[in-house]
Amino acid sequence: MEIKNRVVVITGASSGIGAATAIHFAKLGAKVVINYRENLKGAEGVLKEIISEGGEGIVVQADVTKEEDVDRLIQSVLRKFSRLDILINNAAIPNDISPYANATQSEIREVIDTDLVAPMIVTQKVLKVMHEQGSGKVLNTSSIRGWEHGGRSVVYSVAKAGLNSFTRTLAKSVAPHIQVNAVAPGFVKTRNYDSMSKDMVDSFINQTYLKRWVDAKEIAYTFEFLCRNDAMTGQIIYVDGGFTLK
Repeated sequence: MEIKNRVVVITGASSGIGAATAIHFAKLGAKVVINYRENLKGAEGVLKEIISEGGEGIVVQADVTKEEDVDRLIQSVLRKFSRLDILINNAAIPNDISPYANATQSEIREVIDTDLVAPMIVTQKVLKVMHEQGSGKVLNTSSIRGWEHGGRSVVYSVAKAGLNSFTRTLAKSVAPHIQVNAVAPGFVKTRNYDSMSKDMVDSFINQTYLKRWVDAKEIAYTFEFLCRNDAMTGQIIYVDGGFTLK
């Protein structure tokens, strides 16, 4: 798929991987929809950078765990651009809210709802648009924690493992005109690590063979590759500095 002039919706695009991906796709000539739940300042900052580079985009607030917000998000996209070519399900809670042994049902449900159920609901609604168009790309942000031996936080790992299964299973049912793939980042330097001790951060990096952070732009490049490649579907690409080699 050629990316220029395509409409790309990125959930959770106000910071981190989502922000880097939004800016990257705008530079490629895509029309970018920056979704955010609470971080309006971050979303507006992403849009400002896109516009300063001559790109085009809009900001849409929506809590993707709420069906009515998802409907409003899609309606906003179609009202502005009349089509929707690429969906990147990126919004997520990065770790369990509380340790599993002490987690409440509401905390467990919040992680599962955000990291697994929300991508399924958003995708379900977006697929109706893509089927009418006869084409589309669905991309999910997974994690090394969804890998068979990669879990650390119980609920988060379960959600990402479920997202991997969703990616592979959905790819079969929407082929051949729509492709579904996922990118599973390793340790990406985002604000998620700001509150962690140096010793803990160092322990994460030392688990990789490349002994360095993954740059958020490297995740964006992988999303670009999956958009351009029309021969891949049902794949999870690990961008992890060699973490999964262990």
